[in-house]
Amino acid sequence: MEAQNTGVWIAMAAILVQAPRLVLAVLAADHQAIAATWERALLILAGVGTALVLTGGNLYLAHAIARVRRWRAGLVVVWLVVLASTGGLVVPLIAAGIGGHTLPQVLDRDLLAWSWSLLAALAHEVTAAGCMLSAAALASTAAAAAHERSQSIAIDELLAQRDAGRRELAVLLERQSQGQRLPAPATAGGAGSEELAAPGSTAAAPLERVVCREGCGKSFSSLLGEMGHLRHCPARLERLSRSAAAGS
Repeated sequence: MEAQNTGVWIAMAAILVQAPRLVLAVLAADHQAIAATWERALLILAGVGTALVLTGGNLYLAHAIARVRRWRAGLVVVWLVVLASTGGLVVPLIAAGIGGHTLPQVLDRDLLAWSWSLLAALAHEVTAAGCMLSAAALASTAAAAAHERSQSIAIDELLAQRDAGRRELAVLLERQSQGQRLPAPATAGGAGSEELAAPGSTAAAPLERVVCREGCGKSFSSLLGEMGHLRHCPARLERLSRSAAAGS
């Protein structure tokens, strides 16, 4: 969530740094003069904001590309465009400093001047679009991961219930086999003589009914019946839906 918020804030900053230049452009279009001090302050603010936005946007795009799988190709294209825009803005300044010239002297041709101006005007918008796409891709990746975790938890619960049912069934079968091997009770008219149950006799003993472990209130004559009921138990289905909704 913090990474997504960071992308949104960078996108908002990328739009806001154009505000000082928009103020100067609108005033110049209306032939309104502005003091040199104010113009200098607005231009410095726009320059500092541009540097921070382009640098932070490059880092955020690289971070998002390394983490997401959805829209990765599009984010790579946007990132390359932002890198090219940053390089196109910086290279003429470096060339001017090496040659001892000013930026207008390096951009003495109209094509170069218009190209540099276009990069300076659109680099912010491209960075803002890339940051918003990155934030959306990170949100989608986080939601998919949460859904996978909820499904994994539900599967683990089902496997645990299956193993518990198998253990209970084994215990029940062992008890039944032990009950068949017990001696039959002595008859009242035996006069002290005890008769053992004949081999292979199956003296039936009443079995306790198995109550649904999910607490829906139903009971069954055997553990197998209760395990078959769990597939359609309303209490269990409601619990799994709540856990899936809480995980997402």
